[in-house]
Amino acid sequence: MPTNVNHEAHDYAEQFRAKLPRHLQELREGCGLSKYALEQQSGVSREMIGKIERGLANPTFCLTMQLTYVFGLTLVEFAFHLEGQGTGEKFPASPAGGT
Repeated sequence: MPTNVNHEAHDYAEQFRAKLPRHLQELREGCGLSKYALEQQSGVSREMIGKIERGLANPTFCLTMQLTYVFGLTLVEFAFHLEGQGTGEKFPASPAGGT
């Protein structure tokens, strides 16, 4: 597959990836949690949490579930908050009919 092809799905996912570091840090701090406390409650290492918050690592699906559980959010709720973060604008609707 050519690498210069524009993929809307990739661009859509990239918007989430770009917002994830700040969003995770804001959630953690908003809950009054240090990286150590989040580590203790989620089982995700402080080092990994720091890398995610600095944009140096992308969490796996399961790791994201561990983190969102601590915040009392489902993955759907986490994605919804992430999608609407910042200017309040939503990402464009997916071609599959989702939002």
